[in-house]
Amino acid sequence: MKKIILSLFCLCMVTAAIASAADDPITQFAHSTVAYFRPHYGSVLRVEGVNVTIDAGEKDALKPGMRLSVMREGAPFRHPVTKEILGKIETPVGKIQVKEAGSDAVVATLVEGEARPGDKVRLSDTKVKMFFCQDKGADWYLADDYYRKLKASGRIEMIDTAMETSDEAKVLAEARRLGAEVALILTMRPGDKKTILHQRLYWVSDGAKFLDSEVGVGDEISKDLKFGEAYFTPKTGDVSMTFDLKFRARLLAVGDIDGDGNQEILISTGNVIRVYAFGVDLKKLWEIKGSAQDDHLWLDTVDLKHNGKAEVVVTSLRSSEVETSIYEFSGGGFSLLWKGKYFVRRLGDGLIAQAYSPVDGFSKQVFRLVWDGGVRVGDALRLPKGVNVYDFVMIGGPGKEPMIFAYDDKGFLNLYDDKGTRVWKSSSDTGGFISTFKKPSSFSYLDAGEWSIKDRLCQRHREVMVVYRVPLADIAKTIGYKSSYIRTYWWNGLAMEDAVTIEDIRGSLQDYAVSGDKVIVLSNPFLGLKFDNILKGESPLGSMLSVYSVKGR
Repeated sequence: MKKIILSLFCLCMVTAAIASAADDPITQFAHSTVAYFRPHYGSVLRVEGVNVTIDAGEKDALKPGMRLSVMREGAPFRHPVTKEILGKIETPVGKIQVKEAGSDAVVATLVEGEARPGDKVRLSDTKVKMFFCQDKGADWYLADDYYRKLKASGRIEMIDTAMETSDEAKVLAEARRLGAEVALILTMRPGDKKTILHQRLYWVSDGAKFLDSEVGVGDEISKDLKFGEAYFTPKTGDVSMTFDLKFRARLLAVGDIDGDGNQEILISTGNVIRVYAFGVDLKKLWEIKGSAQDDHLWLDTVDLKHNGKAEVVVTSLRSSEVETSIYEFSGGGFSLLWKGKYFVRRLGDGLIAQAYSPVDGFSKQVFRLVWDGGVRVGDALRLPKGVNVYDFVMIGGPGKEPMIFAYDDKGFLNLYDDKGTRVWKSSSDTGGFISTFKKPSSFSYLDAGEWSIKDRLCQRHREVMVVYRVPLADIAKTIGYKSSYIRTYWWNGLAMEDAVTIEDIRGSLQDYAVSGDKVIVLSNPFLGLKFDNILKGESPLGSMLSVYSVKGR
């Protein structure tokens, strides 16, 4: 009976979606944008300077701002056996942009190359490569719905980005680097019971803006999208790239280190940090070499100076002491900005820290580190008892007191309200942590317990990502982990909801980072050995770096 009710419910949802598609402002917005890239064929009628008149062809098919290629017919080409003429060779000689579209003829401007009467003009049916960038303040659900509707048109090949900006110069520079033809910048602002979506479209080759438009979307549509996302989106990410690292890696972070608008990947080997360009291959850029005695515990990036360049924050255990170093990139290399004997991590746009105890690991309160020309100790954070610097994130919408989502020492997840009262606890632990240390005991026969560096909790929109590891045997987790996965949690105001975001990661997940709609995962194989490499006569030691797409999830 439940299945029948669910089926009827889904059928009603689909029927309602079809019926309302014509009235959906985001769908209409996408249609009006895609209209600039519909295939068109015509010919040049006359040329007067840079003004080119072409036949109109299909009525209303051409719009001001559209660009078409100018093709010139050359020598005929024949069948190699029968010598029959199959056609004529066409060579691209120029490009025009529509200026005025009339009922009989269209006036365009020559923007590249040349044109002559009798030349063909064409907007081919090849997909247009579009760089889609939304501003930080954009409603994610509305932006994602618009993105998917543009992509579903079949006319656009989307180029994803981790950038969130409305800066025209930065967007065009990144679009050129990635080989895009068109750049779209999406911003939003509040209206009367609606959200105004505003878009600007540019031709990347010369930066010319050809479309500036907006549409109002009622608040109820955003709510419907959130409802649909919670119930009907896919649950697992798709792996898009995998890199076989020839060394054992420990920690991972991402950040724009040199301020060029592109995020780099940082990988720690334990005492060395290697910085790579993020692309279809891993190009090593720089290194930060530590002491041979260093044992890296945590790696982060943060733009402390708010100058567009992220500093590198690395916490190490060295000679039974904890020490954090902050490095900045300048002059083609790294220099030490600050050093202190604390555990340190990023929280939001700033840093928090906690003292180290050789006995208990973490000591005293968690406090903020403040940058004001130098690093100084700030105010203490009000946290539930037992919650340490690497254990938690803060969740909650604008205007609400933040709630604390945190691990406990046994690996269970907990949610605390703004008064410190626990309102939820997970029914099981997350499978164990990688960096765990025994507490010293006065007597060899007594177990004083242990302390751990917890796994990273990453926030994406309203959700929190959590690492789960599946041991080979529950009774012997120290043997190793056969697989890992990432589960996402979100608090709906009344209860905790969750879903698997990335599943079936082979071996032990060491660390991960979120970059826009990509999740970058660092993992080690089962037992830490690549058995396939042994058979090939290669080193069995190494790690895997995988990039997962979670667009639309």
